[in-house]
Amino acid sequence: MVLEVNHVYQLLVSILFIVTVVLIALEKIERYKIAAIAIILLLITQAITFEDFVHYVDWDVLGMIMCMNIYSVILEISGFAKWIAYRSVSRVRKPLLLLYTVILLSGIVSLVLENAVTVLIFAPIAFEIASLLNINVKELLIGIALAAGMAGSATMVGDPPAIIVAGRYNLAFTDFFIYSNKLSMFFIVFISMIIATAIHVIQNFKHLKNSYIDIANVYEERIDRVFVLETTIFLFIKIILLSFRKELGIPLTLSALTALIGLYIVRIAIHRDTECVRKSIKEGLDYRLPLFLIAIFLLSNSLKKYGITDIIANSIVKNIGENLVALGITIFIISTTLSAFIENIPVTLTLLPIVDSIAMKTGVDALILAWGVLAGLTAGGGFTYIGSGANVVAVHILDSKNAKTKFAEFIKIALPFNITNTILVLTLYTFIWLR
Repeated sequence: MVLEVNHVYQLLVSILFIVTVVLIALEKIERYKIAAIAIILLLITQAITFEDFVHYVDWDVLGMIMCMNIYSVILEISGFAKWIAYRSVSRVRKPLLLLYTVILLSGIVSLVLENAVTVLIFAPIAFEIASLLNINVKELLIGIALAAGMAGSATMVGDPPAIIVAGRYNLAFTDFFIYSNKLSMFFIVFISMIIATAIHVIQNFKHLKNSYIDIANVYEERIDRVFVLETTIFLFIKIILLSFRKELGIPLTLSALTALIGLYIVRIAIHRDTECVRKSIKEGLDYRLPLFLIAIFLLSNSLKKYGITDIIANSIVKNIGENLVALGITIFIISTTLSAFIENIPVTLTLLPIVDSIAMKTGVDALILAWGVLAGLTAGGGFTYIGSGANVVAVHILDSKNAKTKFAEFIKIALPFNITNTILVLTLYTFIWLR
């Protein structure tokens, strides 16, 4: 009888998970509404208990993501990214190098800023440069979105998937650079981004003459440099706290919250800037994001509760074997494929329990396979414009400017970047971690 009930819940949870992911991918209903329905169904069917609810959600990761969301708004308000962008662009005089610099810079900024916000900040710069060089803005803005989207997995504070992995495996900020005396995600992503960006520029802008240009018309908006400096200082404080959080024994949320509160105190006490505090909290503390994250945490852990992740893991081990190279590449391919069509948070929270199960059955280090998940997200998110928030924002901006971008057109423009990126990320991941 107990076995039959378990089978019923396996079927129920599987169907609910698949329907939820499909509805999110179709974007016909707002994802927070889908999330709310999923949570309610899990509770009223008793697929999870209230104790499960409390235990399954990683509240520390959730808190960290919300603090990062608020800090992203502050970075935008302060003009942090715009200042970096305009200062860099003003020093580059050759067309191809200028385009390369802008696209690469968006990736660098996205190391510490949410990728969709990065695209919003760089969009005006892209339109100005496109007008200056008399080029189609589509290729430039899509390049910016691709670089911003892939940079999220390079550092611990880039995007939610990286934060989720850090929380699950108790990683520090520096572990994304060097871990177990090996180069980590930062180098895998950044090296790939440098080369993929060059390929994108050469392929899409090879018709441009490589002569010097006058960029005096690229207008630098009035930016509060003191605000930028203060924002940068507290950003580094947060990074330092995250780097030594294992030694200090502090949670992710406390590291981010310390920097956030410190900056708020400075803005209010010295500058009487309550508007920054009010706006960042209002825009950054959006209930829809935590609701969505809670639903995905509950669904992914429900799959684990009823043994579904073990079934998937058993199938992978049975068909692939226990060879680390084969397992790592398989996880990478699955992550890449899923992330091309599904948002990266559900992919991450679905694959990590499977990774842990595979690790238990084979004895391999779960984090090595988790790097494969992040590497796959980095590679797959750019293949379609529904795979990354940065891509969605870029296409939306182009549509609003009467530069409508079709699904197939996006794929065609982004293909050289994505092929190069996927090959390089997989090669580096295999060479560094799967040998």
